[in-house]
Amino acid sequence: MKRRPTILLLLAAAVWRLPAQTPSAISPAVAAQLVMQPQPPADDPTLQNISVTAEFDPPVVRPGEPAFYRVNVGAIEHTIVWPEKIPAPPALKFGASAHGQLTQPDGTPFHPLTTFLYEVTANEPGSFTVPEFAATVGLTTVTVPAATLQVVETNAAATAPARRLRLEISATNLFAGQPVRIRVLLPAEGKQTEGLRDIQFSGSGVMTDKLATRMSIGPVNLNGQLQTSFVYETVMTPMATGPLSLSAQGFTAPPFSVGPISITSGGQTIMLGGASRTTPVLLVSEPLNLQVRPLPAEKELPGFTGAFGKFLTDEPRLATNRVHVGDSVHLKTGFHGLGELTRFVPPAAPRSRDWQIMPDSPPASGFTLIPRTDAVTRTPAIPFCSFDPATGKYCDLTIPALPLTVLGDGLPTQLAADENQTGPAPKLSGLAAAPGPAAAGLKPLQLQGGFVLLQILPAVGLFGLWRWDERRRFWETHPDRHRRHLARRALRREKRKLAAAGDAAVFARLAVNAMQIAVAPHFPAEPRALVGGDVLAVLGESAPEAATVRKLFAGQDARFAAAPETPPALPAWRAEALAALEKLEGKL
Repeated sequence: MKRRPTILLLLAAAVWRLPAQTPSAISPAVAAQLVMQPQPPADDPTLQNISVTAEFDPPVVRPGEPAFYRVNVGAIEHTIVWPEKIPAPPALKFGASAHGQLTQPDGTPFHPLTTFLYEVTANEPGSFTVPEFAATVGLTTVTVPAATLQVVETNAAATAPARRLRLEISATNLFAGQPVRIRVLLPAEGKQTEGLRDIQFSGSGVMTDKLATRMSIGPVNLNGQLQTSFVYETVMTPMATGPLSLSAQGFTAPPFSVGPISITSGGQTIMLGGASRTTPVLLVSEPLNLQVRPLPAEKELPGFTGAFGKFLTDEPRLATNRVHVGDSVHLKTGFHGLGELTRFVPPAAPRSRDWQIMPDSPPASGFTLIPRTDAVTRTPAIPFCSFDPATGKYCDLTIPALPLTVLGDGLPTQLAADENQTGPAPKLSGLAAAPGPAAAGLKPLQLQGGFVLLQILPAVGLFGLWRWDERRRFWETHPDRHRRHLARRALRREKRKLAAAGDAAVFARLAVNAMQIAVAPHFPAEPRALVGGDVLAVLGESAPEAATVRKLFAGQDARFAAAPETPPALPAWRAEALAALEKLEGKL
């Protein structure tokens, strides 16, 4: 329900423009709402039944007419292992194929949908069935249901042709690097206008510009008739030469239809309707064949930055015609004409010994010039050219040099003195009165003995860091082994304390602590929370040292009695306690 305001805005723009026969562009604000909607988490397909459907579109065709065999799988595409060949009758000829994925918002989670699309034809009448077959989704095997295509006689009643996208391009005979406008059209069916989403272009050697994308809903001239259509327009640039093929695909968005909602504006009432949810359908276009030629390198003029089209240069202007050495002056110019300005790159700044030249940030085409000497009388010429695909020639658009007066003989401070400013002229100071810090020697650092060690230290540090990270990731992967490793280290510390203990009470306390540490990873638990029964569960109730373990824990519990018992002499049970610890350490 939260998507309804965005859909109504799109529909309002479409209906408002229809009477004037003008396409209604989707505003940047609406496009931002579509892109920046919060993304709920996607459903995990392993936690529920995966839906699989198969159908022919259209289900009835004549001999030789194309149809599409479409399979929808409710899972993420990269989890699907799709068979290389579809089992089908020999009379069905499978042609071009396509596949795509999208996520469908439905409440809080997103539901993934992956579609596999095949173009099929049959040259003879009959009923042709693609039997059911199996596919793998993650660790689950799903069954693709059977689908039937009816091929009727040529003189039978006309059927609706298979739905396709229309792909239009402004030119098919191109040069490498020449940007051209391409449009993907989805004509409306009846009174419903569907949108497109997840539009992709298939073809090697081409590049599309996402920043130049425009979407609109309006009347389009199709076969001599105006028909309301969804229009997706962008800029395509061929990057390779030779024959290229380009096609488009995209999923249909929910349709818009006239409904009971009305908006009154300027005394005119517009009826709007909500978006009715339907399952998105993957549609493809017929491929377009392009012929791409390389640019004529032998006739290229200096300063070419990839500008294609017919451009004119505005008369360049300087902010001032009188400047001091070291001061900056701005050179302003402009370019306009017939061409794709979305990929227009201004001329690069040339290198000069007498000038420091800094270009303005694109899309501006001006320059900041700083003279380094007063010997110059004109600004430097800035070479630039464009390529006209219509004539196949380069056009010179060089920014000419302009007259300029440069004052001064070197430094801005000297120029200030020339302008009748008071004060002595600047000069260098004399020699220092005291020597600076002494050097240990004249031998360069590269020839000193410690230089090699300095070069090795970063490599040693990186190796140590890599070993530490590898050990850390190993312990994260095996937490049980990490607990046992820490327990062995702690147990060794306690055993060293036991070896130095001469008092029976201290020895008993340390022995109990060591036993608790040794059995803690088996549960796992905090060592201080374990009792004698836990130790015997690991050591064994019938072990020879079981009685000693009971006495030790009973003695520790007796510490809290009103009259604690005095432990027996140390040699009487020292050996059995150490033997029990050895067995427990062996079980880690």
